[in-house]
Amino acid sequence: MSNRARTAGGNLAFASILAALSYLPFEIIAKSTLIFCIGIFILDPFPTSRLVAVGGVGAVLVLTKIKKRFAVDEAETETAASDSEKDKSE
Repeated sequence: MSNRARTAGGNLAFASILAALSYLPFEIIAKSTLIFCIGIFILDPFPTSRLVAVGGVGAVLVLTKIKKRFAVDEAETETAASDSEKDKSE
């Protein structure tokens, strides 16, 4: 019974840490993830952990591209909306 309680407490602590990290800016989380993955890749000699580290770096790169694309699309939408408002007022 105590082993199960210890596992639930570990999951609760992990969930609490992830919840707190969700309030940090994306750039900080991405940079810390990259540093963590580089550390795993260099320090851990097992091929599986190196694959996980490379996968983590790939995930950060994909998320960064998605974030940049979303920001560009949002800026274009705002520009188009402000242009159409100017045309309506004239």
